[in-house]
Amino acid sequence: MVAVHYIDSETGGVVGCGFAETLPEEGSVVSLEGMGECVILNYWELRPESCDVYVCRMDPGEAAA
Repeated sequence: MVAVHYIDSETGGVVGCGFAETLPEEGSVVSLEGMGECVILNYWELRPESCDVYVCRMDPGEAAA
């Protein structure tokens, strides 16, 4: 399991965290509490067991498409 810290690409603040079996793929969409649907922009692996994932909030129109 990998500890994942989701970071808002605009503010640099941590907006969520959790655990994943594998590292998330760039371009995939995650749903974060308080942020809604977010697209994964990129990630920076801190250690083999954890990583920071930079996300960008999707516009409501994008999430519905």
